[in-house]
Amino acid sequence: MLFKLSLKNVKKCIKDYSIYFFTLMIAVCIFYVFNSMDSQMAILKLSESKADVIKSLIYILGYISIFISIVLGFLIIYANNFLIKRRKKEMGLYLTLGMSKLKVSSLVVLETLIVGVASLVVGLLAGIVLSQFLSIIIAKMFEVNMESFYFVFSSSSLLKTITYFGIIYVLVILFNVLNISRYKLIDLINADKKNEKAKIKNKYFSFIVFILSLLFLGYGYKLLFDGILFNFDDKTIIMFLSGAIGTFLFFWSISGFFLRIIKLNKKIYLKNLNIFVLKQVNSRINTTVISTSFVALMLMIAISSLSGSVSLANAYNGNFNGNNLSDFTISEYYDNKTALDNNPNIDMLINDEKFNSYVEKYATYNTYYDNAVIIEMMMNEETINDIKNEFNGLALFNSVMPIMSLSDYNKLMQFYGRNDLVVNMNMNNYLLLCNVDSVKEYYYPAIRDGNEVVINGEVLVPYSNEIIDIALENFNGDGNAGILVISDQLIDEKEIFSKKLLGNLIESGNLEIENDFVSYFEDITGGNYINTTTSMRDANIGVSAIATFVGLYLGFVFAIGSAMILAIGQLSESSDNNNRYKLLRQIGADEKMINRSLLMQISICFILPFIVGLVHSFFGLREVNKVIDLVANINLTTNIIVTTLFIILVYGGYFIATYLCSKRIIREK
Repeated sequence: MLFKLSLKNVKKCIKDYSIYFFTLMIAVCIFYVFNSMDSQMAILKLSESKADVIKSLIYILGYISIFISIVLGFLIIYANNFLIKRRKKEMGLYLTLGMSKLKVSSLVVLETLIVGVASLVVGLLAGIVLSQFLSIIIAKMFEVNMESFYFVFSSSSLLKTITYFGIIYVLVILFNVLNISRYKLIDLINADKKNEKAKIKNKYFSFIVFILSLLFLGYGYKLLFDGILFNFDDKTIIMFLSGAIGTFLFFWSISGFFLRIIKLNKKIYLKNLNIFVLKQVNSRINTTVISTSFVALMLMIAISSLSGSVSLANAYNGNFNGNNLSDFTISEYYDNKTALDNNPNIDMLINDEKFNSYVEKYATYNTYYDNAVIIEMMMNEETINDIKNEFNGLALFNSVMPIMSLSDYNKLMQFYGRNDLVVNMNMNNYLLLCNVDSVKEYYYPAIRDGNEVVINGEVLVPYSNEIIDIALENFNGDGNAGILVISDQLIDEKEIFSKKLLGNLIESGNLEIENDFVSYFEDITGGNYINTTTSMRDANIGVSAIATFVGLYLGFVFAIGSAMILAIGQLSESSDNNNRYKLLRQIGADEKMINRSLLMQISICFILPFIVGLVHSFFGLREVNKVIDLVANINLTTNIIVTTLFIILVYGGYFIATYLCSKRIIREK
């Protein structure tokens, strides 16, 4: 009997459960898809390095899944609490008719199980279907050819999804039973007549708290702009706490004087049903400060995760060819003019007959250090002060700048086929090489002002007002942060730091020849200190894949989670205020006016936390971009706009669904 009644209740309340059910289904689907990576490896012919990347990705996603399941657990319990509140009067009627609390609890348990199992089954089926496309995405991302289509099923992901969500549903059931046991019959019967207690706030105190919130947010942003984000110390924790506390106080305070500010403009306040709408919004914010603050912070994480991952992926993929102008780079490092142990002997290599059978052409160059030549010498005082302020004094201005001889530079340019960059400069000139755009901006003011550098007692001036943007070895990013080219006569007895060997194979792009060459190199040297175009591409793919999947995983879940909190809250609000809307009709308000007031109310409650989350993420990503800029130059604004449009699409879907469901609720008799 209870099962039939619970099934009947679920069917009857299917419209109330629709957003809740849909969110659960999407969450299960996403969870399964992102945990099915292990099954993708089995059907793709991956190189060892690419397989290692996917193993690392599976490991990372495993820990993120634990975090996400905890977050989803809290969100589902929170949303379920709203649904229970909506049905208080119904439960009161059951008790009045003689049903015991145990049977009412059992009824709710069965309903929760029906919705949970249904969402789990539908979500898993959708996840299994979508995971088939994941194989195509991974194959394209990792540049692997799929000879034919294979149906992919991950038993481990299925088991993990059922286990994690099973635990969440058990917790939901326990909370429901606990809540029902605490309810009094009189409270349940009068649930539709009892509103949430909204404490009246003193306008002056609210204004003081508003100023205090701005101070907390301002201090948090100050720490952020001081470069604290990547310090990972006590100040980093203080920065996040300041932002969270400031956000909470902001929402708490605006509910105190928001209405009073609008009241000052009588034309707006007295227009149509604005009095009703504004009081509803004020009451809503006043009673849901914590959840609204939580939504704003979740949206910040969603936007930051998606934008940050896209930015990082673009940074590594944007200029790959420009950073790999040869097929391979071999490095030999020195300490006090003595080659380090386990280093390849480049002089021996280039004289080896087998080496020359693989290599079509090559070039070598040395880098030197002079403790008197430091990075600070290549910048003017104003730039140095600006950087210290921007990075909280973390920049290493006293670091030694590498030096290259003019003959080695010209030899390398000829190897690249860049005869236009070959120069013939005097002993009193120098040339600066750098391919990191953000760093070049720090060098340019001094270079264009004719910055003088003293080496071996000689005063050197720039050969050109331009900085040569060129990569000096195979790398998976813009790796040349600055190297000084000077006359061979000034190299003197300077301490050698490294010797580089760049070469092109007899058939560039032939993976078999490249693998044979790497195997030959490993046999005679141990395989250390070699970068090939393929290994750098695999490294790029690895970073991009991890950033993309982690960003999408977090972004999707937090986007739908934040939208669900607002949607369920607004539906509950519409249900609680049903009688108020009936009263509006009785005093002459038409349906068009009521629907407009409802739309305005829901819009404000959705848009306000979205704007706060967007502002937080924009300034946070601006600081993250400074670090990404050291790898490659990206357009942060474009990435944020694209991500925001995606969030608006998801968020907007929930907004429309909330409005339509709320409109139906307030029309109920």
